[in-house]
Amino acid sequence: MMRLRRFLKNSVKPGLLFSLFSCLILSGCANPSEPTYKEKDIPYLVKKICKEEYNLEVSTKRTPTTLWIYAPLSKILHADYGIQADKIFDEEMVNKLRNILTTVGRVLISSDNTPEFFALLASDIKLGLDYTLIGCVSDIKKTYAGFIPETEANRRYVIRFKISPEAINDATGVHLKAYDIKLPDFLAEQISQRIGGHFQGEDRKKYFQVEKSEGKFSDGIFTFAYAINQIAQPDKKIDIKKEALDIITYCLKTYEFKEFLMLEVADLNTADKLVLSKAAIWERPTE
Repeated sequence: MMRLRRFLKNSVKPGLLFSLFSCLILSGCANPSEPTYKEKDIPYLVKKICKEEYNLEVSTKRTPTTLWIYAPLSKILHADYGIQADKIFDEEMVNKLRNILTTVGRVLISSDNTPEFFALLASDIKLGLDYTLIGCVSDIKKTYAGFIPETEANRRYVIRFKISPEAINDATGVHLKAYDIKLPDFLAEQISQRIGGHFQGEDRKKYFQVEKSEGKFSDGIFTFAYAINQIAQPDKKIDIKKEALDIITYCLKTYEFKEFLMLEVADLNTADKLVLSKAAIWERPTE
């Protein structure tokens, strides 16, 4: 377990996880002209379609803002995870999640009213791992309508991956604690993942190593903290703080979220902290 914990901390980065979900919910659905399903039936329909069309047993829970889906799996990690850098998820697991996400997309875009978010928790019930993927339903609808490119759509998911002993033998989702996901918390987590993923992209990863990228929202204040180490000299100067601020500005403006007072951005390596008001963020150009 210590070996696995070390790999989870050092090997599984947000940027790697995003790429696995290319086209997962973009395939197999047509845009409906009129709603087909009622809001009250959404949890039942997701379970029904997963069982009848894909022979997958899932559990669903609904809170006012969020549809939760629980998928118990016998295996999440690839047999060569931790041995080969490009081997993370078991192929059968990816196919199952593809089918579940396709089902969720079909139901949500065909319903008369929907929750604001959905969250898929897939658990390895033998090893004890939780993999959670959270999406904003408005993003899903815009993606289906062709307003959001595939690469951008993948960046908008919030992804969590952790060791979870309580998942062992949990076939029904007893350890799933459903709660209301709220937009500012979703944005704080998405932005921190974007910052980490940005510096692990193909044009950045040979120059930088991301040790930490965290974000939270509390009492009207966004707080972001990162530790990004330069491991090689790039051809031209790369301003980490500016690029992080560009990502923050882009996301807040894209979601048109103005219900905050200020934000704090901290570089954990240098102890440098920047504090900006909402007005200062809105005055920044979006790149």
